[in-house]
This record gives sequence, C-alpha cells and structure tokens, in this order.
Amino acid sequence: MQKSTFISFLTLLLFLLLLIIVNFPNPRMVSEINITNQKTNQYLLKLNLPEQIWSDQAEKINIQLINDNSQIGVINEKQDISNFDSKKIQNFEVDWVLPGAELTPAGNSITPIIEEKDINMNWGIAPITNQDVIGTVWIYINTISDSDEKINKRELIFTRNLSLKIRSVFGLKIGTIQWILSIFTLLNIIYLFRSFRIMKVFNSFQK
Repeated sequence: MQKSTFISFLTLLLFLLLLIIVNFPNPRMVSEINITNQKTNQYLLKLNLPEQIWSDQAEKINIQLINDNSQIGVINEKQDISNFDSKKIQNFEVDWVLPGAELTPAGNSITPIIEEKDINMNWGIAPITNQDVIGTVWIYINTISDSDEKINKRELIFTRNLSLKIRSVFGLKIGTIQWILSIFTLLNIIYLFRSFRIMKVFNSFQK
C-alpha cells in the first residue's frame, strides 16, 4: 500500500469516528421522586431532560406523574406531602424558568390530576444563544377545596436548579458539521476506491 493511500485510509477512519460522535445522542438526566402520604396513593414523579444540547438542535423534555402503588422501580429521592388529598379537585403544575432557551409549549403548564391515571407531559427545548442554559423547574400540586371549606392550596412538591450545556464546534451548526464530514468521507472513499483499482491494474500488467 502506498503512503498516500495509507494516509487517506486513516483519514477516512477519523472522519467516520467524528461522524459517529456528532450523531451520538446527547446524555440525559433522569430523576425519580417518590410522592406519598398516609391518605393517598403513592405516585412516582419522573423527570427526563437533556444534559447537553447542540446549539441549533431541539431536544425533548418529559415529565411523568405515575400512579405507583406497587412501588415498582428505582427511587432516587423521596418527598412526603401532607396535603396531597385525592378527594378534592387537584391540578399538576409545572413551571419552567430557562433563560436562553425556547420551550414548546412555553412557560407554565397545568393539567388535572385524575385518579388512577398517569400524567405524561412533553416539551421541546431549543437554545437561542451559544451560552449554557441556567434555570429552574418548579412542580406544584394545586388543590381546590369544596365551597364549604373555601381553602385553596398550591403546594410545592419538587424544585431543581438546572444547567444545560450548549455544544458547538467553532460556532458551526451541527447540520453543517455533518455535511462537511459526510462530503470528506465520501471523497476519501472515492479516492481509496480509485487507488485500489489503479493498483490492481498495475499489478495485472506486472504479471
């Protein structure tokens, strides 16, 4: 094998490795919190969000409130709530504050809690700057009492500070990087294919 062909082969391997790296899914942060008390069912609160985001790509955020009386699953954190009363009208509220990112749907999201039914909420998140996104998520249970008691409660059940790293390479978009790597990979394959054909023809003449 000629030296130029060998170098081209190593370059091809490098471009293939870089393509795998830029197409590899970003790492995600998953949290599971047990919510329970003596008066109500046990619930499992699950958060799934990205730890890193490419500067020009959107990622998914998912939050679930799961009826989990069987206690199946790994519990990383535990939160006891004194007033999580399933006999009253209740809403599950999620409030995001993420400066530097665009959420879809935006801002505060509220959905009713229905007994024995899980809640599954999804958002799209896309960075609007190249700076890391620093923010917070607050999750509440809103309890609306009957007209006799006239008491409404908004109880914080979970909060966490978030730091999402924004990835970029020389300020280029990930789509541009993928196209550049794909073109150079294709050119290397064509060069190697032609080199091996020339070597094959040359060896046949020597015979």
